[in-house]
Amino acid sequence: MSTDIQSIVNAVRELNPEQRRELAKALASIDTGPINTTDREQLVRSIRGKYKHVSTTSEAFLRRKVDDTALESRP
Repeated sequence: MSTDIQSIVNAVRELNPEQRRELAKALASIDTGPINTTDREQLVRSIRGKYKHVSTTSEAFLRRKVDDTALESRP
């Protein structure tokens, strides 16, 4: 066990029962697992098309950005 983890364990031992319950609840709410394939696919589907209402293409945006950068770098 690393020294950081050991320090945390020692600090937890000093908590009262109510504080330990709060800590356990907080730790349980942390998602530590990797996202599974099904969740990833659902996430991708939910995001897909998010910017379809934008009236410009990424290529047009990049052209404008290059033009802006050229203007800004003029002496």
